[in-house]
Amino acid sequence: MYLRLAFWTGSIAYISFLFARFGPGNDHSSAGAMLTAAFFGALLGLSLGVMFANRNKRHHKLGH
Repeated sequence: MYLRLAFWTGSIAYISFLFARFGPGNDHSSAGAMLTAAFFGALLGLSLGVMFANRNKRHHKLGH
């Protein structure tokens, strides 16, 4: 379960950081915008990881 949480948190934060790296056009975004995107991506990844881990635990508890 903890491996899944770490994977989702890290991967979504990294993807958000990469998407926030470049603004519209060819100009670069500020460091604050990149850190904010990585933070919100980490929150999203953590919530997805918890959701999938709980779903998997509930699915196994039912005996399927």
